[in-house]
Amino acid sequence: MPRPAPAVHLSAMGDAAKVIDWNGTDVPTDIAEALAELPPGRYRLQAVTDDDGDELTPEQEAGIEAAIRSADAGRSVPWATVKAELAAKLAAYPDR
Repeated sequence: MPRPAPAVHLSAMGDAAKVIDWNGTDVPTDIAEALAELPPGRYRLQAVTDDDGDELTPEQEAGIEAAIRSADAGRSVPWATVKAELAAKLAAYPDR
């Protein structure tokens, strides 16, 4: 029985990922097309696993739920205050 073809994605930083199915032996015909769409440069091939990392841990979910309850209870900082504090901090580093 042939092994399942792993998905391989080809991407440049800032560009959308190109996903190519590869059986581990034969070079897919669509890889040339995917490469042709990318600008010249260096690229990293990275295997795409079944775990896409989008799942939250139970602790993360609990933290988000607690934050929502806190905001619903009025324990939050107004955006104008946050914006002013960030602007003041950024102003302290004019070269950045």
